[in-house]
Amino acid sequence: MHEDFRKIGALGATLIKLAVSSANAMGCHTFLANVQIQNGLLFRRLHWDVVEEFEIYGKPHLRMKADLAWYPPCSTPEAGFVALPRRAA
Repeated sequence: MHEDFRKIGALGATLIKLAVSSANAMGCHTFLANVQIQNGLLFRRLHWDVVEEFEIYGKPHLRMKADLAWYPPCSTPEAGFVALPRRAA
């Protein structure tokens, strides 16, 4: 994700949900990702499991697998879906 967008709340989670829901709609049976270790907690909160730990260029990563049961198929996988910002309280 580009540096300018890293501080926007829920953007990463929304992109993950879109990717997995779209893949699920297109018939995906297994969704794996190589995740930097500092992002592992976010993925765990989004119902991903660690498959293995490994290094890429000397940096620790996790290979993680999405629990597809938590990601209903997106009704428009080619177009995605709209994520609106939270309203201020």
